[in-house]
This record gives sequence, structure tokens and C-alpha cells, in this order.
Amino acid sequence: MMRALTPLTVLLIPVTVLLSLTLGAGFAPAVASESSEPLGEFVVNNISENPAFHSNELFRAYEDFYSPRVNQLRNRYDLDRIVAGETDEFRRIMLLRHWIHSTMPIDDYDYTSTRMDAVAILDAARAGGKFNCSHFSVVQHAVLNSFGYVTRCLGTGPGRMQEEGLDGLDGHHAVNEVWVNTFNKWVLVDAKYDLHFEKDGIPLSALEIRDEVWRNEANDVVPSFGLECEPTVPQINDRDWGIWATPKVYRWCSWETSTNRFTSFPAALSSTLIMYDDEIFQKHIWYRDGEPHWAYDTPYLIKTTQRDWIYWTPNVISSQVNIQGQDGRAHIFLLSFTPNFKTFQMKISKGDWRNCDESLDLPLQKQLNRFAFRTVNLFGVTGPEHRLEIDWKKELEQSVVTSPTSYRNIVDANHNTASHNT
Repeated sequence: MMRALTPLTVLLIPVTVLLSLTLGAGFAPAVASESSEPLGEFVVNNISENPAFHSNELFRAYEDFYSPRVNQLRNRYDLDRIVAGETDEFRRIMLLRHWIHSTMPIDDYDYTSTRMDAVAILDAARAGGKFNCSHFSVVQHAVLNSFGYVTRCLGTGPGRMQEEGLDGLDGHHAVNEVWVNTFNKWVLVDAKYDLHFEKDGIPLSALEIRDEVWRNEANDVVPSFGLECEPTVPQINDRDWGIWATPKVYRWCSWETSTNRFTSFPAALSSTLIMYDDEIFQKHIWYRDGEPHWAYDTPYLIKTTQRDWIYWTPNVISSQVNIQGQDGRAHIFLLSFTPNFKTFQMKISKGDWRNCDESLDLPLQKQLNRFAFRTVNLFGVTGPEHRLEIDWKKELEQSVVTSPTSYRNIVDANHNTASHNT
């Protein structure tokens, strides 16, 4: 004998059929059971705060941690004492910059003749020598790299001639850029004048300063002198530093390719220079010492239109993530160009940092999974944090089956669709 259908049973039949039609063939009525495994998928969230990764295409050499010259430099001049107790990375860089500035007297015209090597220059300073900007650049390059801070040498200049109707300043200045992990960027540092430049409180790179000079004579750029970050040009030994301690000297920039000049000693240095081949470069001429820059029309000039090739990103991580089905495993591959690389490290949620390989197979929970990665170099310097979030997204039917409002919406939507089609 057939059992009579109750009103509730009659109602459920069209609901089930209607949900199957609306949500597709993959819908199963069993989802309504509280004991069923929830359906969904893992989704990798976009983390906009992660620093961008730019590959190193032009500056492949770097100072060697294992060179005996590294410890020789640090021990000979007791450099560890200068940064003892300081944990802030940029403050440590400023302390080393300030020490160089305080150790080497300035004399642009009657400077001491010595080999262009950091140890030789610092020994000459102990003996009472005096030095120009090139000496400061060579020493700062060696000192900062000896602590694991990726640093390189630059040549800059105002590069203008009087016949252009300008001020005729066409000299040359030697400085450095250092990669600062806490800022995720390159920062110009000038040991001769114990100086960097900032805009809106952010230390600037050489090319960022150059852009500001060409835009509005760097009216928005503030110099930052010494450990106290004073905005005014100091007077030391009655010396007025003039334009050479201002942004105007960065109207033109070039980068040396000898980025391992300290630990490759006594090998001969390369004379090749890199310049940014943008509209400014193409429409103007860099004058130096009364003539167009010596590197023009020579094999020693390497031009690039790729700004990111100049501003590659040391210690930054790029990741590839492959989610393997609904079983909840993520295959993660890490990539970085970290000079003197030692290891990757990872942290799960708020856990502790621990060493890890570049290839990982990690289990996932059906919730928000948070991972963080970083590099560590042989000097113990950690790179910028790279974060990954892998979230579990439930499918729509989980809420549809349990929500009368959703049922009504579906009925209305189907009614409207049917009316429109007819």
C-alpha cells in the first residue's frame, strides 16, 4: 500500500530538482546532511604587500663571504664594535657610513695617492691621508658588503654645460647604493658627506633622486645628514659642501659592473658602466669635465631600457604554488637571487622561523592557511618576508540548502529567466 505524501514531502521534491538545475549537474542532495564532507576548493590569495621580484640580469658578481679579506677588513678596523648592540638594519648601515665619514678626512684636490682598495685607503687614513669621493665609495662598498649588505658603486653628476643656458656644472661624484631589506628597496648612501636623501620619509635610490631632479629640481627631496638625519648641509672644517651634497648632483647616474671589486682583488677591474636608456638619456647629453661623458660611443657603455634590470631585488623571494586536488596539499617552489645564500626559512601562522628547502610539500587545513618565507645569507642577514595565504572556499550549495531565503531567490531567478526566454 502506497504511503500518502505529506505537504512537506511534496515541497521538498521540487526544491531538490530545482537546486540541481540551478547549481548544475555536480549538485548532490546529500550535501544537506550535516555529516557530509563540505565541497569547495583551495584558493591562493593575492598578497599585494609582498615585495616584487626582479631577476638579476646585469650585476651577476658579488663579494665572496669565504674570502679571507672579509674578516681581515672587519678585524683590522674593529668594525663589529661600531654596530654592536644595534639590530635595526638601516641604522647599522648608517653607523658604518658615519664611521667611514669620520675616519677619512676630505680633500678633493690634494688627496693622498694610494691604491684604490679599501684596506690600502683605510691604512692611509690611519697615517693621516686625505681623500676624495672615489675613495669613500670604494671603502663603503667593501665595508657594507663585509656585513652582508648588498652594495654597489655609482658615478653621478650634474652633467650640464653653459652653452645649454644652464649653470655649467659638469663634475663627477662617486657614491654607493645599498639594498635595504627592511625597506624592500635600494637606497643611495654617500659616505663622503654622511648622507642619504628622503621623500615623504622614505630613503631614495639614485634613480629616484634623478627622476625628482628632472621633474622639479628635486624640490620635494630632503637631505638627511649624519646619525641625527639633519636636513641642512653641515659646516665641517670651514668647508661648504655646496652642490655636491644636494640632489642636483644626481641628474645623471651610471652603475659599475665590478660588484665584487673587494674580494676579487688583485684582479683588474672592469671599466664597463651601465646607464638607463630612457627618454631623458635619449634627448640629453651627459657632460663631464667639459666633454660628453667618456663612455659614450665606446664598448664600455651598457645601455638598458629595463629599469628593473638596474633595480633587481636581492634576497627577495618569488614563489610558485600548485594545489594538488581537494586532499589538501600544496607544492611550493621558492626562487631568489640572494648573494652568499645560506638557506630559506619558513614560518607557519605565528610559529617560529625554521630552515626549509626551496621545494616544499605542505598539508593544508580547510580554513585560511598562512605561511611566511624569507632568505638568510651566510652573514646572517635576513631578506624581506614573502607571505602566502591559501584559503578554503566552500561551494555555494552549502548555504543554499539551509537557507529558505536562498530558495526563494532561486525560484524568483528561474521564474524571471523563464519569462525572459519566452
